[in-house]
Amino acid sequence: MNADPIPPVTDAELHAWVDGQLPADRSDAVSAWLQDHPEDARRVQDWQAQRTALQGLQRSVLDEPVPLALARATRPARRAVWPQALAASVLLALGFAGGWWGRSAGDPAARLAGATPGFVQEARVAHAVYTPEKRHPVEVGVAEQAHLIQWLSRRLGTPLTAPQLQEQGFALIGGRLLPGQNSEARALFMYESAAGERVTLHVSVLGDQAGQDTAFQFTRVGETETFYWVDRRMGYALSGNLARERLAVLADAAYRQLPR
Repeated sequence: MNADPIPPVTDAELHAWVDGQLPADRSDAVSAWLQDHPEDARRVQDWQAQRTALQGLQRSVLDEPVPLALARATRPARRAVWPQALAASVLLALGFAGGWWGRSAGDPAARLAGATPGFVQEARVAHAVYTPEKRHPVEVGVAEQAHLIQWLSRRLGTPLTAPQLQEQGFALIGGRLLPGQNSEARALFMYESAAGERVTLHVSVLGDQAGQDTAFQFTRVGETETFYWVDRRMGYALSGNLARERLAVLADAAYRQLPR
C-alpha cells in the first residue's frame, strides 16, 4: 500500500524549517518533501548558507561588551530581578533533570518529544541535494583527500576522519563543507559503489548539545534510510537509499574507524 501523499509545503514552512520553528510532526513532513523535490532542497540549502553568512557579518559587534553607561541605564531593579532569577534557576534544574532522563532513555542530542535531531534533518537535505549531482557532487575530490580532511577539520575545529568503506563496497569520492544552525560548520563525506549507489556521512560538532554516547538510531523518509548516533560532542548521520541491513553494515564500519 502506498503511503499517503505529503501535503504541499509552503515557502513559509520551508523558512520555518530552516529556522527550526516547525512542530516535530510537520518538520518530518517537510524533510520528506525535500527528499522528493530537489529544487526546493537546493533553495533551502541556499537559505541555510545565507543565514550562516548573515549571522557572521556583525559577529565582532555582538561580542563587544555593553557600554557601562548603557548597562546602568537598562539594569532592572533588584526586586524585579529576583523572582525572574528564581524562576530561571528552577527551569534550569528541570532542564538538567529532563535532559539526563532523556539521555538515559537513549535520546541523542537531547531531542524533545521524539523529534528528529536537527543535525539529522540537515543530513537528509544535504543527501537529497548532492547525491543526484553528476558533475559536482563534492567540493574536493578523493584525489586531494589529505587536503579535504585538513580543511574540514580546521573549519569544524576538531580532528576528522573519513572512514574507508571499500570492504563494504563503497569508495570515498570526496566531501564538502556545509552550513549548519547557529553559524556552525558541517562536513559531508560521499561514497559510491560500483553500481553507482551513493551514501553520505554527515558530521556535526554539537557543542552545547553534546552529551553521553548513544546507540544507533534510525529514521526513514521516502526511500532514504538514515542511521545516526552521538559520540560525546560529535553527531554522525549516514544516509543512503539502501536497505536498512546494508546501511547498518556501513554505519558499523564507519563507527569503528571514527575518533573516540
